[in-house]
Amino acid sequence: MTDIQLGQPFELTAEGGYGSGVGSVPQGAVVTPFEIVPPGTAGVGFAVEDVVLANYLDTVTFPGTTVDRTLAIALSTFEGAFTLYEAPEELLADQPAIPSTPDPAPTGGA
Repeated sequence: MTDIQLGQPFELTAEGGYGSGVGSVPQGAVVTPFEIVPPGTAGVGFAVEDVVLANYLDTVTFPGTTVDRTLAIALSTFEGAFTLYEAPEELLADQPAIPSTPDPAPTGGA
């Protein structure tokens, strides 16, 4: 069982980042895992363990542009290289407060 929370941002904390050359992911990058798939899943590539699929907005590979990338990383590698991201307070200061209770269900209907 994994502690990876799908849909939550994770920061790459591994020294030196992940991979090398064009397409590598730099240390400090924030990714959002959206699915964990078993080995042998078509389109993911060879794997002997579960694979984490995550989205990443790459602003490094092509300076001045943002590329929306999908990463496929072995589960054990992901767990060892990424930690749950906590946004710095200065980023949160300008965000509206999140209500503690959801809005009531709409009344009436179709």
